[in-house]
Amino acid sequence: MRATERAEASTVAANAPPREVVVVVNRHSRHSDAEIERLYDALAAHGLRVAAFHAEPAEEGCRKRIKRAAKAGAPAILVGGGDGTMTHAVNELAKRRSVLGVLPFGTGNSFAQSLGLPLHDLDAALAVIARGHVECIDVGVVNGTYFANFATVGLSSEIAAATPRGLKKVAGAVAYGLASIRPMLTHRAFRARIDWSGGRLEVTTQDIIVANGRFYGDTPVAPDATIVDGRLHLFTTDNGSALGAARTYIALGRGEHARLPDAHLLTARAFTVRTRKRQPIAIDGSPLEKTPARFRVARAALRVFVPEAGVAHG
Repeated sequence: MRATERAEASTVAANAPPREVVVVVNRHSRHSDAEIERLYDALAAHGLRVAAFHAEPAEEGCRKRIKRAAKAGAPAILVGGGDGTMTHAVNELAKRRSVLGVLPFGTGNSFAQSLGLPLHDLDAALAVIARGHVECIDVGVVNGTYFANFATVGLSSEIAAATPRGLKKVAGAVAYGLASIRPMLTHRAFRARIDWSGGRLEVTTQDIIVANGRFYGDTPVAPDATIVDGRLHLFTTDNGSALGAARTYIALGRGEHARLPDAHLLTARAFTVRTRKRQPIAIDGSPLEKTPARFRVARAALRVFVPEAGVAHG
């Protein structure tokens, strides 16, 4: 996208915030119950008039509400939830004129972090929306499905599928650790071939992470990654042992994954991942399908409210 087009898309006058919004909240997200009771009054306090307010018990209900609002031409749709909920929102709002307002009520909130949004502060998140600064950001695409922040192949996808939603609401990020015990013991390493323009890598691994934004959990996947750089960032290791997988997760938690001796950190506009044995794929923590997987970037495909400083530096 040309710089002039980016500038035009990224600015809405601060003195003319959206006066009317549609709100969709996933009540199953970890922090929704704590915030939803005061959300309506907080919206009014920030000068945002609610055209419709929906509190849904699951992501699928949220997706349907978002789709209907976007088709009806809602100028701004505020979505409360975590990364899984945001992926449903992205799938319905990519390439549309409606602007997404993110209310980070989930467990991980990696997407909100990539946007530079305040976490665990409802008033600060609403202030971003009320100021009305809009930017067009990139979204990832895997096998035709948009994703907000990251996609995984292999063990992480299996752990995501094994983590009960109720446990995440109670235990937060610890839920993934508890749910990982069985997959860590039963998942087997797989051979993968990764292709991109000008390159090919073959590894034996337990996991592949492909990030569109900056964060995987709280960890930057690549030090210079942003959600407007037009690139995907792929991380994997050439170590198929269970001990190697455990070591990788510890390193990811510490932000030291790129220093592992068998680590590979790749950057490209598109990747194709083929595996000898079909592996599960998850997007933003939600199970999707199985390999082969074709990843690409959809440039400037989503309009979203961001802090006035923008998201150029994550």
